Amino acid sequence: MPGSAVAKRTITQRSFALGEIIGDFLEGDDLEVRQNSMREALNVRVTSARTVTSRPGTYLRKSVSTAEDVIEIRPETGLVFGLVVNDTSLIIIDSAAATVQTIASVPWTDSSTVWIEPFRERTVIGGPFGLYVLTYTGTFALAEMTFATSSGNGKAQPYWAYRKDIQIQPSATTGVISLTASAALWTSGYVGQRVRYGGREVSITGYTSPTVVTGTVISNLPPSYNITVASSSVFRIGDTVIAQDTNFSGLITNIVGNVISVITIEFFDGPDNAEKLSGPSGSTTVSSKTLIAPLSSPIWDEPLMSPIRGYPRAGSSAAGRLALTDFPAVPDLVVMSSVRDITDFEAGADDDDAIVRQVGDNAPRFLHAINAGDLLLFSDRGIYYVSLRDSGVLSPRTFNAILIDKRASNHVRPVLVDDGVVFVEGSGETIAAARLDGNIYLKWSITPISNFHSHLIRTPKKLCAPPIYSNSPDKYLFVINSDGTIAAVSWLAEFGQENIGFVPWTTDGQFVNVAPIFGGYWAIVDRVVNGVMTRFLEEFSADAAMDCIVTYDGSPLTQLAGNHLHVWCQGYYGGTVYVDIDGNILGDTPMGTYCLGFNFVSRVMPWPVEVIETARAGMLKARLIRVSVSVMDTTTFQCRTNRTTRTIEGYRVGDQTNIPAPLKTEAFHFSVIGNRDHPEVEIIKHLPGPFHVLAITQEVAI
Repeated sequence: MPGSAVAKRTITQRSFALGEIIGDFLEGDDLEVRQNSMREALNVRVTSARTVTSRPGTYLRKSVSTAEDVIEIRPETGLVFGLVVNDTSLIIIDSAAATVQTIASVPWTDSSTVWIEPFRERTVIGGPFGLYVLTYTGTFALAEMTFATSSGNGKAQPYWAYRKDIQIQPSATTGVISLTASAALWTSGYVGQRVRYGGREVSITGYTSPTVVTGTVISNLPPSYNITVASSSVFRIGDTVIAQDTNFSGLITNIVGNVISVITIEFFDGPDNAEKLSGPSGSTTVSSKTLIAPLSSPIWDEPLMSPIRGYPRAGSSAAGRLALTDFPAVPDLVVMSSVRDITDFEAGADDDDAIVRQVGDNAPRFLHAINAGDLLLFSDRGIYYVSLRDSGVLSPRTFNAILIDKRASNHVRPVLVDDGVVFVEGSGETIAAARLDGNIYLKWSITPISNFHSHLIRTPKKLCAPPIYSNSPDKYLFVINSDGTIAAVSWLAEFGQENIGFVPWTTDGQFVNVAPIFGGYWAIVDRVVNGVMTRFLEEFSADAAMDCIVTYDGSPLTQLAGNHLHVWCQGYYGGTVYVDIDGNILGDTPMGTYCLGFNFVSRVMPWPVEVIETARAGMLKARLIRVSVSVMDTTTFQCRTNRTTRTIEGYRVGDQTNIPAPLKTEAFHFSVIGNRDHPEVEIIKHLPGPFHVLAITQEVAI
């Protein structure tokens, strides 16, 4: 019986835009998402042409002790610095990582709690320790934030009524006085703080007991009056009364016969005789008034931010204002400085006044405020926005927080990208994007972007946005995971599950953070040196063939002692050497100056073609028999097909070995043997050198 002919077909994949997606798609041969993604990938990046190339390596720039972050600041035109935030210091560096200045005394002991918001020559630094300002005047100086001075020599800081259940009573309206609370309130922590009685400030100078403190009046306190009226029947204790002519207003605290005891709110001279006094239920005529000792009043407040009540755990900027969120005792509060100055928080109704506002439903905890054209507020109970695009002005009058979506954000600071804001959802395991969409009227919507890549999101602790001033056509977002890995995110157009790719990056050590500074990406990395975990600041560079590259010129290499390193010398791969505990190189090395570093392996594993659709028979089972890999400007690499690995060497017979191996731009073919169900094909960069995969073709028999 004659044998039947075997049909062959080739399928070429030229787009890897979606990066590595979850393994659940292994049986999804007919799904379009597999045609633009990889089964597995490692240490590669997706280019704007949808191909994959080896990720950039890193150059070692500096040891950074306990640093958690590095922030770019531009205090003057043409000046760019990086702030390296350590647990015990603040280091200012230039673009070569040289130390410009070190501030050895800092108010924090844990740099992971620090947030930073630049305002040209002033940089606000905040955290549980308070608010500080780093000021540049040719050199840098760090000092606690000094609030602007308000009218009457007051302090233009935000105030808040934390204890509405307690009243306080001053002993006098001027000079050195005592303040008596109706219940236990005061602690020694109030000494040095200011409280307000009826909107006027008292500086606390001494602590006597939980109910009594002493202080100095900054500007005269509101007086109290006994006011005799024609009839008190229209008033009740707790009513606010207003005089018709003088606009005197006050709060009634007691009524005896036709005499009402009133704490002044406005117009300290009190009402005039025969003037009509009105309340919520009616009005009557004033017969007389008597100035009395200050009454116990519920109209008092204290600093919103203090060692007693805590400090905002997040800060940002919008429309020239400093925005503060995540207050420990008032989580649903959003505070924005006035436009007059970032140290001026005097609230009011004028357009340039500060904004102190509780917003949102069900008392959300606002974790972040991000200026994305509109002001976006991220909370643990939903995402809100305050419109800036329509009005163009952010003021107490226009501040109106509107709910976009009920999904929660978590503590990781969101970052700006070209098309919106990327954030970590409340679960800590999903990355989402807030973006404007619509054909006629643009509105904000929330889109999860990591559903196809959920296995690469491992409790993120940081997000890194693209550098604002980068000239590179390829821009990336980085998700820094708690396990020391990175998920590198690339996109071709606007955000959406159909065009965003995630690829895992690892190194010989652990990534702590990645920051967009100096027009590129710099990483903070933990590596083992002589058996001790050491933290480095390293710069990603397309020219770097390895990680943590240092130049060896014969001097002891103590910064990488106790490690096996790879050698790279002007395009040559020179094998491996060992650096002993004294920094001496053991092993054969090239002559002269060369580079040493940690090799990183890059991998690309396509989805296997196992099912083919035919015109007559429909879907048929296929067997993978051969793979072709098209590379560009690549030296040496490997191709693994199931259990067989073949190496394409850098040099061929006849090549001159005294010059760098020639770069290959061609297709290589590899047979696939065994494992007919879900065969594995993997393209591997196993040694330092350029690596760029343009296409992978699979030939199958059906």
